[in-house]
Amino acid sequence: MRSLSLYIIACFLCTYTYAQQAFKGKVLSAETDIPLNGVSVYFNNTSIGTLTNEKGEFIIPVAIEGEVIISSVGFERIIYKTSKEGAGQKSFTFKLQPKETILQDVLILPDASRKKYLKLFRDHFLGITEEADMSRITNLGAIYFVKSPTDKDGIIALSDTPLTIINRQLGYTINFDLGEFYLNEKQGRTSFYGFTRYNEMGDRKKWAKNRRKAYYGSTVHFFRSLITNTLEREGYSIYKIKSDSLKKRGNPLNISANKVDMAIPVKATDIIEKDSASNFYSAKWGAKLMVQYHKKTASQDYLYKKILVKDAFHNGFRAYLNTSAGFIRIDTNGLLEDPMAVYYSGYWIYEKAANLLPYNYNPEKEDK
Repeated sequence: MRSLSLYIIACFLCTYTYAQQAFKGKVLSAETDIPLNGVSVYFNNTSIGTLTNEKGEFIIPVAIEGEVIISSVGFERIIYKTSKEGAGQKSFTFKLQPKETILQDVLILPDASRKKYLKLFRDHFLGITEEADMSRITNLGAIYFVKSPTDKDGIIALSDTPLTIINRQLGYTINFDLGEFYLNEKQGRTSFYGFTRYNEMGDRKKWAKNRRKAYYGSTVHFFRSLITNTLEREGYSIYKIKSDSLKKRGNPLNISANKVDMAIPVKATDIIEKDSASNFYSAKWGAKLMVQYHKKTASQDYLYKKILVKDAFHNGFRAYLNTSAGFIRIDTNGLLEDPMAVYYSGYWIYEKAANLLPYNYNPEKEDK
């Protein structure tokens, strides 16, 4: 599913300046060398991108460090990682391979069951927030479902074409190239990953207030605070969760069958370290980490009215990060290397794709 068959030719150009360079090149068919028109070329999770012209050429005025996605329906996706300096000093030729037809065990569902699954997908993909209610997936019918090959209670949602999301709360039209969406309704577990391009719906100042509200208290805000060791200043406390037997601790009531969860306060430096060989941070906390946010978020009043008991989060919120891998890797932008390695419970289970912002979003500069 993550086939990354690449044919990339980097043609080096001479440069004599350190001024900001453009990211440019062309996209061809790997089989025929014919230029491909209308191919999407963009920096993942940003609003920076373009389409190829009839000659297969593209030019993005700003070259930044990150993942470049080259994507077109019917072809294998290319993911190219580049540095800011490298992107600006080369002209690239990307050759797209035709997408192989992979036989999937697609679920053939009655109309009522498909409608139920699509609602589950929408709720768990967009979230249950005001931003989600103000968002619409225009091509939801492109979604199809398969059984999880490793989990008898799990289902996987896929799409052969990018999903188009209109977010009227945050002012973006989003093209989301879905890699995989996983849902285990019985266990309440969900995770997904994909490749995202944001397009402004108008003057960004119009949406500045809503975007700031969505950012503070979000997972990206938390991860950025974690890697910069500013958790306390930004309003967070973190705790390792450890299950402990009451009998083992000498409980006088000898309640041997029960266990209690102990929340052990930790600091960012206790669970995270910088990988000297890359631009990633590794975070390790065991099976479960509790995050306490001490400030009120914009979504709380909405959740009170829609699904939660009033004042449930009157002093902020609690969320939990669970991982079976034992650790996660976070890049310098606060993005997870593998979003499928973590699943959330508590408050963050309600905030999903409709609350996401481009990684180059800066709340201090957005409204200037």
